[in-house]
Amino acid sequence: MNSKTKIFVDGNCIVCDMEISHYKRLQPEAFDIVDISAPGFDAKAFGLTSEAVNKHVHVQTPSGEIKIGVDAFAHIWTRIPKYHWADKLIRMPVIHGAAKVGYASFAAIRPWLPKKA
Repeated sequence: MNSKTKIFVDGNCIVCDMEISHYKRLQPEAFDIVDISAPGFDAKAFGLTSEAVNKHVHVQTPSGEIKIGVDAFAHIWTRIPKYHWADKLIRMPVIHGAAKVGYASFAAIRPWLPKKA
């Protein structure tokens, strides 16, 4: 079993790349970053679909479980000691519901966000 969380991210999305790179800098031994925009990326190799990973952030936990969207971020935050508070906060029912709405809005506009040159 791998001890790292795989984060599937659109490396061409400036906002996405900045956020995920921030987490990787904070806890490099906790994460493997998988760039879904890389020419050789094959979602099927991870048991995923290209459509799904292009719509929402996905993570694969060290145990192999797939988490998506807000739940993916909650898992990421469990791996970074300085963000444990965020994990606890996002799991509160009202906050979790609001975060899902906010994330869905972000995911809807993400294709139109600035891309790397």
